[in-house]
Amino acid sequence: MQSGLFDAWWKQLAQRFPEEFIGLLHPTLHTMIDWSVPPVFLDKELQPVSSKRQRRLLVDMLIRVQLKSGGAQIVMIHIEVQAGRDRFFAERMFRYFARLYLQYDLPIVCIALLVDRNPRWRPKQFAYEMAGCRLQFEFVSVKLRDFDRQMLEQNESPCALLFLAFLRAQETEGNPDMRLEARRHLAILARERGYNESIIVHMDELLEGIMSLPEVFEQQYEQLLEEYKREKQSPFISAAERIGLRQGLQQGLEQGLQQGLQQGLQQGLQQGLQQGLQQAILNVLKARFGRVSKALQRAVTAVEDIETLQKLSVQSATVKSLDEFRRLLPQRTRSGTSAASGSPDASP
Repeated sequence: MQSGLFDAWWKQLAQRFPEEFIGLLHPTLHTMIDWSVPPVFLDKELQPVSSKRQRRLLVDMLIRVQLKSGGAQIVMIHIEVQAGRDRFFAERMFRYFARLYLQYDLPIVCIALLVDRNPRWRPKQFAYEMAGCRLQFEFVSVKLRDFDRQMLEQNESPCALLFLAFLRAQETEGNPDMRLEARRHLAILARERGYNESIIVHMDELLEGIMSLPEVFEQQYEQLLEEYKREKQSPFISAAERIGLRQGLQQGLEQGLQQGLQQGLQQGLQQGLQQGLQQAILNVLKARFGRVSKALQRAVTAVEDIETLQKLSVQSATVKSLDEFRRLLPQRTRSGTSAASGSPDASP
């Protein structure tokens, strides 16, 4: 897996499960943070100290958090994912710290997440000395290979299973048969944990990226999970359905928000959000089942409650049939549609 792409999946994992992510990387820091205040992921480009000979620095992750004590103290967490040995890495970590400290004037916690395969490479400090002037900068260094695989598998956090996915991705590189079985095992384990549908969607997407497979093995993977779904009657969203869900939600929400902005102010935005969710639901159903009758389309567009539409948008990606989805609709819209046309799926 390419280093840049590998880093990107780590960033997505941190953004989707920030509390669990920090808990695994730095348990002590995790206990200090007030998690009732949502963490904020910030712009990654650091401003140069001067305009001369200062190259741009881009950090992997920069998170602003609030601590439990200390008068609502704000702390910046810098996390750098390093996939290969680099003799200048410790110095680079110091440069990141110096720029962050000057730019934000806040306490900084620097964490290096080392995801390379070299057991002996463990940078954790940068030292400099000249004519009696001495600097020693130490940062937190976490080695992925040090995590106990059994502990990660038994940990109830979805984030722990995804840490394990990164380890298994390294171990199975070049062996698609082993990777197929490892990914199937993690996907089924996630379902047996009873995570909600939203978490399952996120985990499936991350597993697909972290433990990517050649196309023929990807098809085998989907078939294996389909068999599991039929056997256990467990929610399962295929790769095609996940793509349809993402595209449908994006297209529908963009369309709805655009209409809302055109109509103006709060009422227009509310109506636009309703229309966006309605369109997203229909897009996902069409992507999964190929055809949605006009009667069912009318039934969906008759739902106006935002919370109900949000639930239906997730359920549209997990139901086994259009009939099952129709039964999830509010009784008023369901009965009204039936009265109008008999069978909701009778007409194209």
